[in-house]
Amino acid sequence: MPLRSVVAGVDDSPEGIRSAKLAWVIASKAGVDCCLVHAAREYWATSGGTDIPIDVGAMNRAVLQIATERLTDALADTIPPETLAGLEVRLGRAAVLIRDIAAERDAGLVVLGAKHHAAVTRWIGGSTVHNVVRTSSVPVLVSCMEGTVIERILVAVDASYAATPTVSEADTYARLFGAKLRILHVIEPLPLIAALPIALDQNAYYRISEEQFKKTASQLIEQTDAEVVVRHGSAEETVATEVEEWKADLLVVGSHGKGWVDRLLVGSTTERILNYLPTSTLVVPVPDPQDSDA
Repeated sequence: MPLRSVVAGVDDSPEGIRSAKLAWVIASKAGVDCCLVHAAREYWATSGGTDIPIDVGAMNRAVLQIATERLTDALADTIPPETLAGLEVRLGRAAVLIRDIAAERDAGLVVLGAKHHAAVTRWIGGSTVHNVVRTSSVPVLVSCMEGTVIERILVAVDASYAATPTVSEADTYARLFGAKLRILHVIEPLPLIAALPIALDQNAYYRISEEQFKKTASQLIEQTDAEVVVRHGSAEETVATEVEEWKADLLVVGSHGKGWVDRLLVGSTTERILNYLPTSTLVVPVPDPQDSDA
């Protein structure tokens, strides 16, 4: 599907500057607008036992001006002036602001720079990346790459309704960058269930699962030049290994099934992959078709 405008969440960190450049490159290749977004921390007046009047509005205007000047200086060597002139600096929480501006701009992609946080921090409050991914209705690219060259794209899919739209999105970027595309399907081992009266045949399970996926795979590769590989093992670990061994520049995964509350408390395969972040990762939200029919 054609790529619409690109929105990138930026700051003056190395990760923020790299994500801004990647967003601009993608937008330029697709011939669409690129909007850079920064969330500034709002100034709140507190009771400090002083009679000195504080103009909160003036303080917030100063915060916005300082943030805009700082970011403009940091990005000047990376982003063309015409794109930098449209830099959006607003007060608020980053995840909420990025989501709102993506909706305003009818964005087809959100780009964020990866920053590592402790697992407990992600679980309790969530990083900006995790919060945006959990709530975004458009694909989110989490960048951890130094440059902007994408030559190999790995798309990891299951056998659900999410496979086709996820591969379609990956194919869009493969065509945009002239990259090789590989479709990966991971079959996880059968769980050990002591209550079962008979032992399950692991090899037979793998064989049947592969045969079932081949039917799906034949439809997935009709409109792409992708190769398909099937691996056995833990999903996130196997995906990470495939990324490393195949030297993928971009990993594409689908996010579907559970609501964000369930993902926050339990953690989906997609979020566990984001914790690994073996390479820059594009998360494609795929709504359940049954929900749209309701």
